[in-house]
Amino acid sequence: MQNSKINKEEYDPRKVLVRWLVKIRFLKNQIEKLEQLKDLVIISISVFLLKCQIIEFELKQTIFSLDFHLHSQSRSKLINRKVRTPRDLENLTLGQLVKEFTQFITFSDTPIATGKNMNPNSKSILNQLKQNLNLLVKKRNEFTHKLFSLGKNTLMLTKEAQEGIKIANKTLVLLESLENELKNYEK
Repeated sequence: MQNSKINKEEYDPRKVLVRWLVKIRFLKNQIEKLEQLKDLVIISISVFLLKCQIIEFELKQTIFSLDFHLHSQSRSKLINRKVRTPRDLENLTLGQLVKEFTQFITFSDTPIATGKNMNPNSKSILNQLKQNLNLLVKKRNEFTHKLFSLGKNTLMLTKEAQEGIKIANKTLVLLESLENELKNYEK
């Protein structure tokens, strides 16, 4: 009897979600602490690549939020857009996720919110985010593919990783701004 209670609690979706959110918050916090030591080559490289992973995670959440937003705003009886969950996007690379995200901009290239008091910078946030994401993917791909090349010394690696960290930090701020924009619209 006791084991069945433990198993039910272990798989309670609310508790699973809370444990997962605590884990993500912990990892983000640890990455931020690592960033304080970015003068060390291996730390710079680690922080840059870990931030890319966090952005990949955040982008999955953002795509889910945008899908949900469009689904909830759709009044069509004929066309029903599937809301993809982060799990549906789990096996996509950062580059593939950026392509998925870009579809939200390409369709209308208009701000997210319509009709309510919205931030006039919504269009700007989407386009800035698209631009930063493309820059980040390019930087990350070049960095990882040339990480062990003969022509790279540790000073160059540190400099490139720190440039990547700056792009990643700006991207994270833009992702947060977009998420806030969606939350404000829903209110």
